Amino acid sequence: MLEMFTALTGWLEMVLETIASNFWLSLWFIFLIAATEAVFIVGLFIPSTPVLLLAGGLIAQGKLPFWEIYLAAVLGAVVGDAISYTLGFWLKDRIKTLWPFRNHLPLIARGESFFARHGGKSVFIGRFIPGVKAVVPGIAGMFGMNYRHFCVINVTSAFVWAAAHILPGMLLSAWLKSMGLSLELVIIVGALLLVALFLLLHYRRALLRAAAPWFGGLGRAIDSHWRGAAQQSPATRRPPPSPRGRSGPGR
Repeated sequence: MLEMFTALTGWLEMVLETIASNFWLSLWFIFLIAATEAVFIVGLFIPSTPVLLLAGGLIAQGKLPFWEIYLAAVLGAVVGDAISYTLGFWLKDRIKTLWPFRNHLPLIARGESFFARHGGKSVFIGRFIPGVKAVVPGIAGMFGMNYRHFCVINVTSAFVWAAAHILPGMLLSAWLKSMGLSLELVIIVGALLLVALFLLLHYRRALLRAAAPWFGGLGRAIDSHWRGAAQQSPATRRPPPSPRGRSGPGR
């Protein structure tokens, strides 16, 4: 397994270093990776995290420009999420009967539950959660989320998402290079750090509640507040879709 991962890492590094000599090719490559990674279901099979971490490493080495690559990743992420939203908005529940979406019904159901629980902010949060990020924008369209609201969250989260993948690659590359280690380790160390960060953000309430006894009265007050909020929240349900004329793409 480790040998396969090392081979994949080496192949991605070779591809990126090859296209780094061509400015426009490198921009289009990063854009397409970021865009297809966000497309409904298709994104499950796109290795955007290792590619962007390696891109960050090459930026740190001066082989790729920062702002151009960063903005290409942002634009790709925005376009990919917009495509997913549009698919969900126009196909609605019929999407579950079409290939390849019908082969991933459990994941779609998980995305529906996630969106029903978190509402519009799931578009932001979901972009950072493996698996869920490939369906949440489409679910937002299926549920009839207001398109303008979706666009604001889509663009905002794209800037944060791109920075969260490229900047660690830059920092890790400089750090590993100072110790005489290879660029390949950027993917391993960076992926582990990103997973830890995203888990920390996603399960922050559970973690803080678990640590509440250590904070005395303040911890008990926080725990009591969150328990009360959880008991008073309405049962998870699917919100009714908004009228197409008011919330659809391009409106």
